[in-house]
Amino acid sequence: MNQRTTWIGVIVVFLISSTVVLLYTESTANFAIHVISTFIAIFLSILAFRAYFNYKITRLLFSGFAFLAFEISEGIEAIYDLEHQGDYLSVSAIRDYVIIV
Repeated sequence: MNQRTTWIGVIVVFLISSTVVLLYTESTANFAIHVISTFIAIFLSILAFRAYFNYKITRLLFSGFAFLAFEISEGIEAIYDLEHQGDYLSVSAIRDYVIIV
């Protein structure tokens, strides 16, 4: 598989999954932010690890692990928000928005 096909596949998976999330969840805005940021973190961690294996620069390895930690935390936040839906203007919800931004 060439590089162009890989990029097109990643974009298609992102668009399809984002559309499914926006159409079939009840709290679309909050959950969509988590899902979109999770996909961006996955994408950036893949890029960082791939660049590390190409160029062997240690800073890229640390960046890859940082994005990996961010995507894990976003996944946990998305699951938590699905289980504990509530007031979106509470202090904890605003804290989540600030963390994401």
